[in-house]
Parts: sequence; C-alpha cells; structure tokens
Amino acid sequence: MDAEKNKMQVYKPLITVIFMVIMMFTAMVYYQADPQIPLMFGCLAAGLVAVWMGFSWEKILEGALKGISQSLEAILILLLIGVLVGVWIACGTVPAMIYYGLKMISARYFLPAAMTICVIVAFAIGSWGTIGTVGLAFMGMGAALHISAPVVAGCIVSGSYMGEVISPLSDATNLTAAVVGENVFQIVRRMAKPAVIAFCITMACYFVIGRQYTGGAETQLDSDIGSLLDSIKGQFSISLLELLPMALMAACILLKFPAIPSMFAGILCGLFEALFLQQIDIEEVLNVSYNGFLCQSGNPLVDDLLSAGGMNEMLYSISIIVIAMGFGGIMQHTKQIETLLTPLINRIKSKGSLGLVTVLSCVCMNVILPDQYLG
Repeated sequence: MDAEKNKMQVYKPLITVIFMVIMMFTAMVYYQADPQIPLMFGCLAAGLVAVWMGFSWEKILEGALKGISQSLEAILILLLIGVLVGVWIACGTVPAMIYYGLKMISARYFLPAAMTICVIVAFAIGSWGTIGTVGLAFMGMGAALHISAPVVAGCIVSGSYMGEVISPLSDATNLTAAVVGENVFQIVRRMAKPAVIAFCITMACYFVIGRQYTGGAETQLDSDIGSLLDSIKGQFSISLLELLPMALMAACILLKFPAIPSMFAGILCGLFEALFLQQIDIEEVLNVSYNGFLCQSGNPLVDDLLSAGGMNEMLYSISIIVIAMGFGGIMQHTKQIETLLTPLINRIKSKGSLGLVTVLSCVCMNVILPDQYLG
C-alpha cells in the first residue's frame, strides 16, 4: 500500500495514540506501574500501524534510532548530572546551600524565605526531591506558626518548580534542549526571563500574605531549624568555600560554555573540595560518583535530603527517555505525527497561536499519559 496515500488517513495514527493512552493510563494510574513497559508496547503499536500504512521494517527501525539519537547529548548530560549531584553533596556544596538558606528563615518572612530555599534546593536536586524533603519540613514549620497549610504548600511547589525550570541540572530541561537541538544553557536563559518575572510576582504575593503571620511558635521554629542546622554542620564542613563549584557552574552559564565541559568543571571542582575540605578519600568519592551520597547524620530529614545523586540514579530517567524518543522517532519518521498535526498546524498563523497550541498539547499529554517526557 502506498505510504503517501495512507499518510492522509488520520484514523490509523490515531489508533497508535489511543492505544498508548490506554496502556499508559491503565498501567500508571490503576496499577501504579512505571512507564517503561507501557512505552515499549506503545512502540510496538506504532510499528504495527506503520507496517499497515506501508512502511518497511528498515524504515521503522531507522525512525526509532533517529529519535533516540536526538537524545544522546541529553543522556550524556544526565549521567554527568548524576555524578555532579553526588559529588556536590559529598564536597559540601548542596549542604552549604541548604545551611545558609535555612539561616534566612524567620517567622515574619517564613513564606518568601521558604520559597527561596525551595528554589535553591530544587536547582541542585530537582523539584520532587525538594518537595519530599525540605517541603515536608516547611509544612510542619508552617503548622507551628499557624499558617494555612494550602498557602505553605503553594509556596513550596512554586519555589521547587522555579528552581527546576532555571536549572541546567534538570532532566526535563536537558531533554527539551536535545529535542529542539539547542544548548541546554541557551534553553535556561530563554526560560529564565518569564520564570523570574513569575517568581517576583509570586514572591511579592507571599511577602504580603506572610506579614499577617507573626506566629505564636517562633521558639519551636527556631528549635526545628536549629536541629537541621546542627545535623548539617555535624556531617559536613560548612563555609563559603563549599559554594565554589556552584559559582564556577554559574560562571560557565554566563560565559556560554557548552554544557558538557561546564559539567566536568563543576565535577572536578567538587572532587577537589571533597578530597581536601571534607577529607573524603578517593575510593569513597568514586563510589559516590556512581552510587550517590549516603548521608548518616542521625536526622531523618537531613538523611533523606542529602542521600542522593550518582550516575546510577539517572538510569531510571534515561531508560524512559530512550524508549520515549524511540516511540517519537517511529511516529515522526513514518508520518504518523505529521498526519495527526497537519490539520492543526495549518490553522497556526502567529507566534501566539503556536505558543498556545504547544502549551495546550503538552498539558493534554501530561494529563492523559501521566508523564512529562512524552510531552
């Protein structure tokens, strides 16, 4: 059957999409499964529909490999990010960021300070790790200060996602850069302007809201924060020197260095600090680089927060990316995406309509497929 003729038959690629939606939604929502296996069956469905449309196996495989090849730079960067996060914890960079951030907390300015700390922590370890660790701690502190729980949750989520959006260490940011063929630092710079504007507006709102909560439990707040600070200080040597790797990374971003050399610069700086400032031996540093850092401070919150990183931690995300990009490659190379989107694209007449369609399509993908990588 002629592939070009089948290209106009929208119902065929629609079968692939519907099958993928059913598989992903059922597996992830009802069975709490990971997305890799449903994605694999989605690739199978896309391949079978492509055969039905007249494409050969060689063409289908070529499409899958081309899709995966688009993500190779992102995969390399993600592996380096895993190493970098583990090393930055071991050398004291991430603990120092958290330590100095926590010292900013006061009852009167709890909300803007908590949001700022979530930005800082999410920059290094991502939004979910931030929400699940310091975010939970801030919920408890907010309750002690008699601050509305939804308000505290809002400031935590706002800060966490802000930190991830502007971070070159974010897996979603790196995948976006790979798919659109841009340097990850260029993507960060483009997202920074609207993100910073939104952050400033949100910060002003939380500043105004927070002024009504002088709280009646400042002593308890000071005790909670003091316990966290003591645990961090007891486990790591904390000084401004520990922030040098982060400063070096920021300088690389400003100087527009390529992502991979910049990551190596941050890793090497952290390695030297781990060896000479934290007195960690080479064997442990190498282990941390692959398996991540295991914090044993005795404080459960600090241990959960600072037990992270390592190349091994990134393999889960990488497996999703590889399969998702293979699926996307098949869909694109066998004209299935083109067939579905051409009627919509023909109606796009401006940058505004393009932006709106892009945002809405990504929101819909996240809702129906419960995974941002496909979006």
